[in-house]
Amino acid sequence: MFIHKQILILVFLLFGALGNSVFGQELEGVDYKIKGTDLYCYIDRDLNARSLDSLLGSCGIDSSQLQALHKSGAASPQLWHVVAINKKEIVLRKSLHQLKGQAQNQKDLIVMLGPEQKSTADHYTYGYNLFRRPAVKQLENGLSRFFLKVQGDPHSVFISGTFNDWSTSANPMQPCDSGFYVDLNLADGAHYYKYIVNGYWLLDPRNQLKENDWEGNENSVYFKTNHRFRLEGYTNAEEVMLAGSFNNWNEDNFSLRKTKEGWQRDCYLKEGTHAYKFIVDGNWILDPSNKVVRPDGAGNENSFVAIGDTFYFYYPSEKDAEFVVVAGDFNGWKEGELRMERTDSGWVLPYVLAPGNYEYKFQVAGQEVWKMDPLNPISSGSGNYRNSVLSIAPNKHFFFPMKRGVEEVLVSGDFNGWQEWGYRMERHADGWHADIHLPKGKTRYKFIVDGEWVRDPSNPLFEPNEYDGYNSVVWVK
Repeated sequence: MFIHKQILILVFLLFGALGNSVFGQELEGVDYKIKGTDLYCYIDRDLNARSLDSLLGSCGIDSSQLQALHKSGAASPQLWHVVAINKKEIVLRKSLHQLKGQAQNQKDLIVMLGPEQKSTADHYTYGYNLFRRPAVKQLENGLSRFFLKVQGDPHSVFISGTFNDWSTSANPMQPCDSGFYVDLNLADGAHYYKYIVNGYWLLDPRNQLKENDWEGNENSVYFKTNHRFRLEGYTNAEEVMLAGSFNNWNEDNFSLRKTKEGWQRDCYLKEGTHAYKFIVDGNWILDPSNKVVRPDGAGNENSFVAIGDTFYFYYPSEKDAEFVVVAGDFNGWKEGELRMERTDSGWVLPYVLAPGNYEYKFQVAGQEVWKMDPLNPISSGSGNYRNSVLSIAPNKHFFFPMKRGVEEVLVSGDFNGWQEWGYRMERHADGWHADIHLPKGKTRYKFIVDGEWVRDPSNPLFEPNEYDGYNSVVWVK
């Protein structure tokens, strides 16, 4: 049911040479589907001659060659096969393993799409539910109860979504006095779903939240919440909004609901530390019930909330300094926000971060040059622009064996935007090591050995890239 948005990128890569005659119509009359390990292109025969010739030409096919390629089974120079020709459409096929093009980022990466990739709902940093009437409820036992009111007497009702890999049979719903229900054990966060009634897919009619699935369809979105923002009092206010680092300080898209005691909203917040403020009828205020307040480095203060496990930043040096601050890409490198606490052994700051990789440094009062972490050998950058690299919840151990004459080994890939300076690995007697957090799914990477890009010699999984070389591949479940 789902095709990842990378397919759209892939389509643009494959047909990027086409003129406005096709793209101006957003490829109207052309459809793409993945079946097994092949990408199929369905071309409407009603396309005008110019668009049809341009589209076929981008595949290395001349219109006069269509019948010959179809009968012979031979491939075009671009490795496309003509599968079918009829009055309605032309069908082309190409192996996913033969697809390549220039990705839409500054590193000119290959986009290689495997059939295992699916759309997910992992990109949300926050969210809350909007139901017209009660439809999904979080139970005290931690389960989420989905309810669907159905007219008539359907013989089968199922729920399908990202939580069961869009299975059409894994989660049947049970009848109740006014419809059908099912209790599911879901992780905190966003989940896409649809109902299947007598074999027909339908959105949740009571859910106002929808998400495009990149195939021209929509799915309902449910957030299993993990936090409640609450502001007591202010009952005479007309509107209370919430803005924070999780929504780029947008003051218009997070509203609280009025209660007898004040205002509140149950929501999902991604793991990590978040700065926020309430906006009461246009006036920005701190959370009066939250004692965790920090400066933002610009003369203001924000309230802070943390979701997840605590990590302790530790700087063992310069104990007599007036203050020490830690900053990194996790807080926008704000200089004055995260002051550390002085202890007998050094400076400490407890901080909650989501699983991922982060660059950071320490700023010591009165010193212009920021300090790297003396206890962390993993770093990024070069020269005076090096940062320490912290991996929270690392799930991949990278290793490059010791070789005579090699001075430095870095690892770079999808996880850090293929930075040329990579992540500098730690040297041991047997070779170079680094523990890195990788996202779920497929990750491509390479080692940079004294400036030379090298495929992982111990990994049998690899794929071709646009530079006539190969990238190593690792999968994370």
